[in-house]
Amino acid sequence: MTFIGHILFFVALVIVGVSGNIFNLIFTIQQQVKTMTIQTVGLILNIISISNIILVLATFGMVVSVFQNPQIWCIKPYPLAIRTELYLMMTFSFISFWAIAWLSLFYCIKVVNFSSECFRALKRNISSVINAAVLLSCMFSSLLFSPMFSLDLVESLEKNVNVSDIANLTCPMPSFTIQMHANVYIAAVLCLLCPIPLMIMLPTSIRMVVHLCAHTLALKKNQTQVQGSDSYLLVCKITVSLVGVYLSTLCIVALFFIIRIIGQFITYHILVSAFSFYSGMASILLTASNRHLKEKLWRLFCCRKAQEQASRSQTVVTGDV
Repeated sequence: MTFIGHILFFVALVIVGVSGNIFNLIFTIQQQVKTMTIQTVGLILNIISISNIILVLATFGMVVSVFQNPQIWCIKPYPLAIRTELYLMMTFSFISFWAIAWLSLFYCIKVVNFSSECFRALKRNISSVINAAVLLSCMFSSLLFSPMFSLDLVESLEKNVNVSDIANLTCPMPSFTIQMHANVYIAAVLCLLCPIPLMIMLPTSIRMVVHLCAHTLALKKNQTQVQGSDSYLLVCKITVSLVGVYLSTLCIVALFFIIRIIGQFITYHILVSAFSFYSGMASILLTASNRHLKEKLWRLFCCRKAQEQASRSQTVVTGDV
């Protein structure tokens, strides 16, 4: 691929990754300013949109840094720019993944009827609980990945290394310069990025699907109530789709790092494509689940007729129902 081809490819990926999230962020904030309220789903939409925008831009920035200096991983000490880009990538991917987990939990508690008094009490206070959980996730992630700024080469690059052969260039593995157990830290980060959020997303999504399917079948004869159930089922399907996008992205990113760790050459196109895919699909799904954002999108493309049909068919907004 030519130099111009690389530029056009990455610019296209950045546009795909950030445009939908910018749209969601602008019109969600506009609605919040207009109503003078910040509901739980609106807060999560803002968090996901901001996180995805920064995630894509940080990944793109890292690729630009590597493209400008292919030996950047062999420089001691690591440039501050590359450390910052790694910190932003890890921090905002963590925030975005956990925001989806909290969104899934929020809708599950809101939609599903529980017999336990404990869950009923949680249902009454779920908005406050999720709001606090989302904000704590943001604060926790900013501290969790602060050791990224201490990453550096454990030993100096040997002077006789031939850095002209970029494809076969191998550098010493980086390590943390601060006193910490690196293996324990890495294991904790990996658990917090994948198994634990997934343990929230999957059970809540499946429980919501089962409940809504049973509820819809039981109320088949009541057209009005079925329509309401169908609206909730749409939100449920979108939540499950977000989980699928999350898993697909993690698989691609994990494959990228595994190949890099074993020493094989793999282009950074894969990494940027994975995060752009995740950010773009997440923004599309969140737009599709929110009546206000859908109406703004229809107006943007002057589709009045489609807007009216969407308004009539969707009776439930992704708000604090």
